[in-house]
Amino acid sequence: MIENDISAWSPDDTLRILIASDIHLGFMENDPVRGEDSFIAFEEVLSLAVQCDVDLILLGGDLFDQAKPSVNCMFKCTEIIRKYCLGDKPVSIELLSDQIKNFSRTVNYEDPNLNISYPILSIHGNHDDPVGQGSVSSLDILSITGLVNYFGKWTDYTHVRISPVLLQKGLTRLALYGLSHLKDQRLSRLFAEKKVEMERPDETLDWFNLFVLHQNHADRGHSNYIPEGVLPTFRSVVWGHEHDSHICPMKGNKTEKDSFFVVQPGSTVATSLAAGEALPKHCGLLEIHKGNFKLTPLPLQTVRPFIFKTIVLSEENIGSDDVNENEKVQEFLKNRVNEAIDEASKLKTADLRQPLLPLIRLSIFYERESQNFNRIRFGQNFNGLVANPNDLLIMKKEKKIREKRECDPEEEGDMTGVAAEAADVESLLRAYYEAQPKDKRLSVLSVRVITDAVRDFTLKHNEDVLRRAFDAHKRRCIAALLESTAETEKEIAEQLEVCKRELDEADDEKLHTLVDASARPSAPAAQLIVPVVKLPNTVGKRTIVVLSSDEEELSTRSGRGRTTRASRGKSPRGKSTRATKASAPAPSPPERRTPRRSAAQKSTSCFRIS
Repeated sequence: MIENDISAWSPDDTLRILIASDIHLGFMENDPVRGEDSFIAFEEVLSLAVQCDVDLILLGGDLFDQAKPSVNCMFKCTEIIRKYCLGDKPVSIELLSDQIKNFSRTVNYEDPNLNISYPILSIHGNHDDPVGQGSVSSLDILSITGLVNYFGKWTDYTHVRISPVLLQKGLTRLALYGLSHLKDQRLSRLFAEKKVEMERPDETLDWFNLFVLHQNHADRGHSNYIPEGVLPTFRSVVWGHEHDSHICPMKGNKTEKDSFFVVQPGSTVATSLAAGEALPKHCGLLEIHKGNFKLTPLPLQTVRPFIFKTIVLSEENIGSDDVNENEKVQEFLKNRVNEAIDEASKLKTADLRQPLLPLIRLSIFYERESQNFNRIRFGQNFNGLVANPNDLLIMKKEKKIREKRECDPEEEGDMTGVAAEAADVESLLRAYYEAQPKDKRLSVLSVRVITDAVRDFTLKHNEDVLRRAFDAHKRRCIAALLESTAETEKEIAEQLEVCKRELDEADDEKLHTLVDASARPSAPAAQLIVPVVKLPNTVGKRTIVVLSSDEEELSTRSGRGRTTRASRGKSPRGKSTRATKASAPAPSPPERRTPRRSAAQKSTSCFRIS
């Protein structure tokens, strides 16, 4: 229930939470124009938390744009958090649940070595999920330094059991459930198999159940999103990952008895030039009083203005078709860009931190190739006027795809529109391979293996994943051919198609099992053996020593009467050649023993609900 009149609410019993999501710190940080946008928006979010005097800040994932943020990005993030979240203001919320179970460590505002005024609670998203050795996330680094309380992290992907963070302020009790990003196909399967469990607190008490997750909300295909109907009953759900902001509570599609309200904060910075990113950006103030709540949208004032327009040239009065059609189209679009710039100027606020140059994107549908032109050259006309002159326009050929395929099914599809509408790298790659004619489609490599490897390479910066994926796939195909009775070229192609189909149709868990089973174990490094071969040489009665190995080419040495080092004879000058002795290893320095410093401890009593 949303309570509109909050005058009767006692401040001591009202829990105030600032909600934001998809900050994407470090997005385009090397761009001279847009590099500071994500940091400016994040600073405004935290400043709003101070102005609203909230009890805590709740982030719905993707605090960072990359799984391995740069040193500069981590420095600026730490600087902003310390500026706004540290201080002497007392925290008036009490944590009742097991801190180690929720956060793997003590919550930061109870740490005696830190002065936290506005605690941040965050899950991770698909951009800043754990990677590398030890599965460490960038949020783990902020957590160990005491700047962020990181919860909702999972290591067992076969069974998810969520234990809520139990908070209390006066008479208001909050059970906060967090589910960091899991691959949508995997999470959908876990929900279908009833392997996602939610622990319930003491039901004799009145708890406000709040769930925060980071998954696909919009329907992007079977098992590629999380339907609201599979979620348990909550009072409200904070949905991260989707960038279009719908900060007003939306009624869930469950039954009236089990329905809940969905809050979709959206991103604070435009990371793609799509129509959804052009919506106004918000964060929200959630106020909870016992069983009632109120959500207040907080428009962001420092977001770069963004205008998105769709133009169909066949519906515009450009003029008759003649030899100057290309020039007329460009002149027409220049006027439209100028109109968009004027429209963007109306979105400027009084905040001096707001970037000045706007983002403009025109999606153009054209009929004939004579209407197409060089977009990069066109954008140079607006240098200094827009923030994105190199990608002002996206050109899509206006045609009916179904009729085009019927007329010429073997013609390669136009991927321009697909690339603009793709939600992620995996969707773009799948759409690309599906659009190829049959003779150009992959016949050996699995599309699933490639898309998963490219995703890990782009999002997690795992530089070795592509080589390992291709090597494992190659070894699997070779093993299948050796085990089969295929002899002719047609039989070999059919066997390779069977291997490819098995990987493409496998679910995530089975796919990783098949690929990992084909991975070759790393062999121990072989010792280099250098044989010494003596070859007699009748010229000058000298002995020539040849050193050969797998690493060096076979070589011979010749000189003016001098023998090689390995020769036992003497040189013409009467000096014997001595063999070089292997130098003894340097002694290791003595181990330095210093007493360990005991960490500061604080005895706290917590009330555990079983």
